[in-house]
Amino acid sequence: MKKLWFPLTVLSLFLLCILRPAQAVAGAAAGLSLWYCTVLPTLLPCMVLSGYLISSSLICRLPSGPLALVTGWFCGYPMGAKTVADLWKSGRVSGQEGRRLLRLCCMPSPMFLTGFLCTGMLRLSLPESLPYLAALYLPPVLCFLPGRRRGGSGRQGEDSLNAASVDMSSVAGERRDGASAAAPPSSEAGPLQTFLNFEKAMMDGFLIMAKIGGYLMFFTMLSYFFRSWIRNPFLSSLVPGLLEMTSGIAFTVQTGLPGAVTTALCFAFAAFGGLSGLTQTMSVLKSTPFSGRSYVFWKLLQAVLTFAAVWMLCPK
Repeated sequence: MKKLWFPLTVLSLFLLCILRPAQAVAGAAAGLSLWYCTVLPTLLPCMVLSGYLISSSLICRLPSGPLALVTGWFCGYPMGAKTVADLWKSGRVSGQEGRRLLRLCCMPSPMFLTGFLCTGMLRLSLPESLPYLAALYLPPVLCFLPGRRRGGSGRQGEDSLNAASVDMSSVAGERRDGASAAAPPSSEAGPLQTFLNFEKAMMDGFLIMAKIGGYLMFFTMLSYFFRSWIRNPFLSSLVPGLLEMTSGIAFTVQTGLPGAVTTALCFAFAAFGGLSGLTQTMSVLKSTPFSGRSYVFWKLLQAVLTFAAVWMLCPK
């Protein structure tokens, strides 16, 4: 049955597109518009440039943790995960360090939060938004603290952990390939090789952005379908928000829920990222030992903590 759930889901979505063409077209158009007008210009330049810089000798001496943190927090989903995956493939972080960094650096960008969520949807000024932004960015820091390494940098314990979730022989081969492909070029590399490295980073960015566009389209379509079925205001906000955070936030603002509930739900959706953000993250973590279940657990925990903190901060 586990092997059938995804084909059955795709079949159900296909039938819904035939039976409810109006919602299908509206959802696909909304998702692609969001991707083209907001996500593509925001993420693609940062994705290409960060991919090239990580593979170059320009920032090879910078600490990996701050690099992943800055990229993830300022560029948004899924740039933090992509940076961690690139750092692992190049051998700059271990699997254990990468798992901890994923708890911290996979967040929505401040541009999205202040421009779309706070100002556009909730009509909050910047001073009014600051406590809520702190309530969103503090839980990842708290989740980052457990599991801090106290020993050295040996990899034997890490290898035993990875063996429980992935085939280490295949991962080791992929890692060697990724390390050789992403290894910093030597100082004697000519301009042509430098250009080719940049072109590779650009093509990788285009491929990832195309995947993100597809995920946004399909999950926004699902949000539109559920929205047309569910009449309960809370559920009609919760389900779309868990599927795709941007459309879920817009739906939540339109449902007429109390102000505190609306604000807390919107920030919780942003902290979780939705299943659309999860699939985007998993697509950039391909061929790495990082577990999707662990990522979902920490994101759900962060969403719950954010909801509780924003709820307490909101005037009742």
